[in-house]
Amino acid sequence: MGNACCTNDASAANETKDKQLTSDAVKIMQAEEVVDATVKGADTKAVAKPAAMFTIKLVKVPGLRLGVDVDLTDGICLVVDKVNPGLVEEWNKKNPDKVVQAGDKILSVNGTQGNAQQMTEVCKAEDTLEMLVQRE
Repeated sequence: MGNACCTNDASAANETKDKQLTSDAVKIMQAEEVVDATVKGADTKAVAKPAAMFTIKLVKVPGLRLGVDVDLTDGICLVVDKVNPGLVEEWNKKNPDKVVQAGDKILSVNGTQGNAQQMTEVCKAEDTLEMLVQRE
């Protein structure tokens, strides 16, 4: 009978250990779920991506406008507000890997850079326009 008592104590101790291990395993699994959810919900915009830069070349055609509204406010570059029907829209159709879109910055036009007003004058005066565009 003495053995039965010890066996019951050992059995109860093992049962307690099993419950504790199960409880610990559940806590670990819950913690992993929290980590997974946090990683999946992480703000990917927080990671700085390098700005993409590309060059476009436009050749003016009689009767076809440049087709882009720009903001000159910063005085340094031309910020694209909107692409309208015209040369830029035609460029976009032919060059889907280098599409000009709202928010892009035109950093230079035919080598003129650093002065937004001068760049607009180049756009008006020249028949061929080579533009360096930056997308952030």
